[in-house]
Amino acid sequence: MKDLAGKTAVVTGAGSGIGRAMAKRWAEAGMNVVLADIDEVALDAAITEISQVGPAVGLPIDVTAASEVEDLLAFTIDHFDRAHLVCNNAGVAGPPGHAPHELTIQDWQWVLDVDLWGVIHGIRTFVPHLLSYGDGHIVNTASQSGLTSGAVISAAYYAAKHAVVALSECQFHDFSQRAPDISVSVLCPGAVATNIMHDEAHRPERFQTVPTPVVTEHTESVTSAMWDVIASGRPAHEVAEIVHSAVINDEFYIFTDPNIIESITARHRAIEQRGLPTTGRMDTDVTGN
Repeated sequence: MKDLAGKTAVVTGAGSGIGRAMAKRWAEAGMNVVLADIDEVALDAAITEISQVGPAVGLPIDVTAASEVEDLLAFTIDHFDRAHLVCNNAGVAGPPGHAPHELTIQDWQWVLDVDLWGVIHGIRTFVPHLLSYGDGHIVNTASQSGLTSGAVISAAYYAAKHAVVALSECQFHDFSQRAPDISVSVLCPGAVATNIMHDEAHRPERFQTVPTPVVTEHTESVTSAMWDVIASGRPAHEVAEIVHSAVINDEFYIFTDPNIIESITARHRAIEQRGLPTTGRMDTDVTGN
């Protein structure tokens, strides 16, 4: 998709952070933009901002609901006839500093439903639409945590993001055989200065844990350290520029932190040598080890 002007981009999680920055970058490239987010206040603000750049409309949706993602496609068709570029970007981090067995059922369901099922719903809904036209591009937001592991970020987040990488690779193979003019990329960003640590404020009621889990000294210190790492992360607009370049150049793996290659190489080496699991960049940045 080297020529973006006049085409339509759909972005979930577009109310803030990477999603909002990508939506703005697509508008700057001359695209029509459809924004979606569960946070209606942030979504309205993003639509107002991006409408000053180019045609932009928005729909509040919960990506964990297949029917609402289907509504997003219908909304896109109503406004701009079709979608060309679909960014399955909505995501949450989940509670940091908890061991896998300490996460509640609701924690697991919430993170997996947003981070993995949100992408699945996007693919199941929009890929047939793209196939009907025979061209287009999908960008699935994973994380560098989808290529490494550790003990700092929620295990549910690591699990979901690994699944998104694998799902994107499977989609690549399918497009290669079925529709060579449709491409897919998987975005694996490192630390990015966003408000992802505020995601608890938008956790739907059905995913709430009652009573609220006790905050320990460990979880508090990990959360504080993660705040510092994320706050000093790469600006979202720089990530959007990297994604724009990747789409134009039809790149599959999209990295924002060049140092992640060291972590990926170490992990693969450990696998090849049947060694012990290694940790990723976030553990290193948070713990200093």
